Amino acid sequence: MKLYGEIQCTIDKNHPDIKYVKDWTKDKVFKFHDEYTFDESYGWTKEDAIAHIKSDLRLVAGGGYNSEHIHNVKFKIEYLINGTLKVL
Repeated sequence: MKLYGEIQCTIDKNHPDIKYVKDWTKDKVFKFHDEYTFDESYGWTKEDAIAHIKSDLRLVAGGGYNSEHIHNVKFKIEYLINGTLKVL
């Protein structure tokens, strides 16, 4: 099962990577995305995969440490079939 995951969020002034952000405002929306492959023969269910993707993207958006400095979080998770996104 191949899935595409995207997170959109805002970050606060205490985010660990704030020093690398140009023109930061509390309302600036950041987007991060990745593609994931889950081998269902190892027991991955769609629900397990979605939970893993959300956790992973929260960590990415949080600077790799935690997610306490990200806010207004929205996710987009879809199947990735032959390079095309399909709604779950």
